[in-house]
Amino acid sequence: MLPGSSCSSWKSVAGAGVPEKFPAGLRVLVVDDDPTCLVMLEKMLKKCNYEVTTCNGAEVGLSLLRENKSGFDIVLSDVYMSDMDGFKLLEHIGLEMDLPVSVS
Repeated sequence: MLPGSSCSSWKSVAGAGVPEKFPAGLRVLVVDDDPTCLVMLEKMLKKCNYEVTTCNGAEVGLSLLRENKSGFDIVLSDVYMSDMDGFKLLEHIGLEMDLPVSVS
């Protein structure tokens, strides 16, 4: 997501079937070891009416997911983290649960 963007400004691409706004209420887990990124993403996602949970590492995020497998609709994760990289987190999530993950 680009800084300064907002959900209400995302428009449908002609014929693509993309809604003008994303569905409200999605439960998003954001995993990043950079506190600034966590705060920024949380603010942007809350503007889209998402329920946002943040955690400062992949191990913590994986623990949250294992404790409550149906508690989130999507995971947004950083790639480079000190405890476990985002691709390893993606691998664990893919093996243990059916949940979309975006790694950047």
